[in-house]
Amino acid sequence: MNRMKNMQCRLLFLFLLAGLVSCEKVFMEDDAKNDPVSIFNDIWTFADRHYSFFEEKGIDWDAVYDDYRPRVRADMNPVELFDLCAEMLYLLRDGHVNLLSSFDRSRNWQWYLDYPDNFHYPVIERHYLGGRQRYVGPLQFAYIGKDDDDERDIAYVYYGSFANPVSEGNLDLIIRNLDDAVGLIIDVRNNGGGSPTYGRNIAARFAAEKVFVGTNYVKTGPGHEDFRPEGVTITPHSGLTYGGNVVVLTNRRSYSATTYFVQYMRELDNVTVIGDATGGGAGLPAFRDLANGWRVRVSSTRFYCPAGNSIEPGIDPDIFQNMFVPGEDITLEHDAIIDRAIDHLRAL
Repeated sequence: MNRMKNMQCRLLFLFLLAGLVSCEKVFMEDDAKNDPVSIFNDIWTFADRHYSFFEEKGIDWDAVYDDYRPRVRADMNPVELFDLCAEMLYLLRDGHVNLLSSFDRSRNWQWYLDYPDNFHYPVIERHYLGGRQRYVGPLQFAYIGKDDDDERDIAYVYYGSFANPVSEGNLDLIIRNLDDAVGLIIDVRNNGGGSPTYGRNIAARFAAEKVFVGTNYVKTGPGHEDFRPEGVTITPHSGLTYGGNVVVLTNRRSYSATTYFVQYMRELDNVTVIGDATGGGAGLPAFRDLANGWRVRVSSTRFYCPAGNSIEPGIDPDIFQNMFVPGEDITLEHDAIIDRAIDHLRAL
């Protein structure tokens, strides 16, 4: 009898489970349509509710819809639909705006394509590091720019991506090796970003006091101007810190979290930024998975420096310097941006 009851319970459970699964499938079909018109509307609506720079960039998103929606056909193939939606998103002029599919990723890279590279790692590796660098987590550390008349030297750190975690132990090891340094160069050229948290942790190692570095604006609603302001400060680290002079090297491909880092650092009294303007990218992305398997992302925050200016277009350096001086023969034996930083630190 017990066996019979157990069998009945199992059958009842399986019946209910099948019903739940079939109901879920129906709801998914109703709520997540993947025809071209629905996908287009989903992309446009997600951007409309979450993108953060419509007003700042003077973009009339409703007019964009009126222009592009009539071009969507029910019989469009996936590539045609993707290209049309990518063309529309391109109008946002934002490197953080992407449409991703199994066959392509839309992108707008004009924020760096019209600028000089101002970075060539083989030059640094062969003529400044010379194989002497230590790999401290994701950081490369070495002493460069030795002056025969000065027993001390200049410390150099290269950080290639804020997507690679920097631990407190990594930073402790770097700070402990700066006692005899004339100054420190932190090179974040071609660093495309990652987590702004690592930038804040690094900046805290060079702050002598609590410093207000800007205001972050977080989306709070679907309106284009629905934001909540949050003040951002850098507080000195409770452990090892460095109070000497620091130079941060930038180029146009210093983007996203790297632009945040440069903003944090440039508000500190002992820091100078040398190189080219950063690439900007001051809106942290929001994502949405679409019913057809694609994913769309858009910038969804803003950041303003203490003076009230947006850092989305990029941050100008304190001292502009190109890697190659116009009119001179281009050689692969020196980096004019590093050389300028060395001269600057020795002159302080």
